Amino acid sequence: MFTMFPLLAISLVLYSVLKFTMPGWELDTMFDLKMVSGDIWNITYGHAFIIASMGLLFVELLRATKTGTDSLLNHALSVVVFIVALLLFIIVPGYGNSIFFIYLSMTFLDFMAGFIVTTVTARRDLSVGAGLGG
Repeated sequence: MFTMFPLLAISLVLYSVLKFTMPGWELDTMFDLKMVSGDIWNITYGHAFIIASMGLLFVELLRATKTGTDSLLNHALSVVVFIVALLLFIIVPGYGNSIFFIYLSMTFLDFMAGFIVTTVTARRDLSVGAGLGG
């Protein structure tokens, strides 16, 4: 059951909850790191959100290699997550920023990679099956 749930939906819900409960949270400094060069690397909560979402995207890409009805439903729900994120980005105030655009790009990559990997895997399975029968 959990294999069909798109993990990037978790990020979308988290972003939305934080956006409405703590406006401007993504720009707040989480911590600063002093680099060897002397530069100060300012890491915001928005940066942490993107890194956590990238981790979820990595897991989604690994899950995309599996075939089955759960996988197909996961890809369909990933399209829904992308469409919702796209509409939020275009229509709702507070979502039109670079951090959310990068997240939006990740949702696009999630569903595109899922469909492409599933299609390639299915073709490979069909060609292997055809070779065994003939």
